[in-house]
Amino acid sequence: MGAIFEASAVKISQRLQQINQMVEQGYDHIWDCCCDHGLLGMLLLQRNAAPKVHFVDCVAPLMQQLSLELARFFPPHHETENTDLALSEWQVHCLDVAALPLAQYGKQAKHLVIIAGVGGELLVELVRSIVANQQTQRDAQSGNKLGNHDLSQSTCQLEFILCPVHHNYHVRSALAELGLSLKDEYLLEENQRFYEILHLTQANACSKTNTSSKTTEAVPLSATGSIMWQGLDADKTNQAKRYLDQTIGHYQRIPEHRMPNKSQIVAAYQHILQQLNC
Repeated sequence: MGAIFEASAVKISQRLQQINQMVEQGYDHIWDCCCDHGLLGMLLLQRNAAPKVHFVDCVAPLMQQLSLELARFFPPHHETENTDLALSEWQVHCLDVAALPLAQYGKQAKHLVIIAGVGGELLVELVRSIVANQQTQRDAQSGNKLGNHDLSQSTCQLEFILCPVHHNYHVRSALAELGLSLKDEYLLEENQRFYEILHLTQANACSKTNTSSKTTEAVPLSATGSIMWQGLDADKTNQAKRYLDQTIGHYQRIPEHRMPNKSQIVAAYQHILQQLNC
């Protein structure tokens, strides 16, 4: 029998804890990407969040060490005493996140891809590659040789939880253009830094699925946020105002020639701040 993973004995960031809380039941595969030491995935394994949890990173020594840790805390089912329980399985992948092998698990499998702690530009590139690869694989399986990647015609099999480190406006705009819709979002402050956590779904056709999420239907992904400004108590409202002040100040300091749409972005955030001040 393996050792017991005690989350309380490990320093787990508020970001990872919040992401863990945002992961619902109902997925066949959860992919903890750029997983570092695998703490988020271990939280998911601990509560059997999905039949299979995947750990993905391109740093080989890190993945080798993580495999040893996982074997220690979450041994294969045949090595445990509780063989009759529906326990999550795990798999470690040492590869580029852009090359996730989603298609090999079948067309009906429902995937949740989690990417946190990377910059906005890289995050957009990774999501764009994952969506394009998945659609290309589907086209090959269905015989569609035209390459018409219309996400609104996709089945609801791929979702993302994303937490970019920077460039949230750019990330949101780019992912909206990609056809992703919003299921939930959360503004978090940790160690004097703010983070936006986005739960996105692949298509409008997915909107009637999970009624346990914050919204019963997927909504358009706003470049400046929507759900996370609603229903706030006094403390959360003050936090949101500080974040908006900081964000507005950041864009105001950027020279106009570097960001031609700067005034549009500032005005959009100022509009939200005015609404919170009412």
